[in-house]
Amino acid sequence: MEIHFTIAWSSEEGPSAFPLPDDYEYWRALVPHFLNKTDSIEIHCWNEEQEAIKEIQSELDCSVHVGDNMTIFKGSNVQTLPDILLNKYEMKNKFKWFTVNLIRHGEIIFHSGHWATEFAVTAENAEEAAWVQSVTPKDTEFFFY
Repeated sequence: MEIHFTIAWSSEEGPSAFPLPDDYEYWRALVPHFLNKTDSIEIHCWNEEQEAIKEIQSELDCSVHVGDNMTIFKGSNVQTLPDILLNKYEMKNKFKWFTVNLIRHGEIIFHSGHWATEFAVTAENAEEAAWVQSVTPKDTEFFFY
């Protein structure tokens, strides 16, 4: 079962409208659950997010592709990932990475986009889908298919 969901958020004033949920507790619940099922990861950052890019480069041994607008990191599910994803995801009270994909056998089973406010995950059954709903904020919008 595929689940798409959007976390409600407010934004800072200004042209960039950076999404700011009330907190990221849902992230701390979702990531370890899906990370245990993955064999590789991708992290995407906008090229101007240099502080986040440098930190990933210093902490992860992974391939890097620098495109016109985005820097994409790809690597295997290494031992440092839980610490990075669960303890180092914020910078100045904002989520650091534009996209995080957790991948199993070449298929994305967990996609976090727009700084952890838009998600697509693969639930193995109805119980797992219900669990995903239970760890997200009450005003989260869900689409199941």
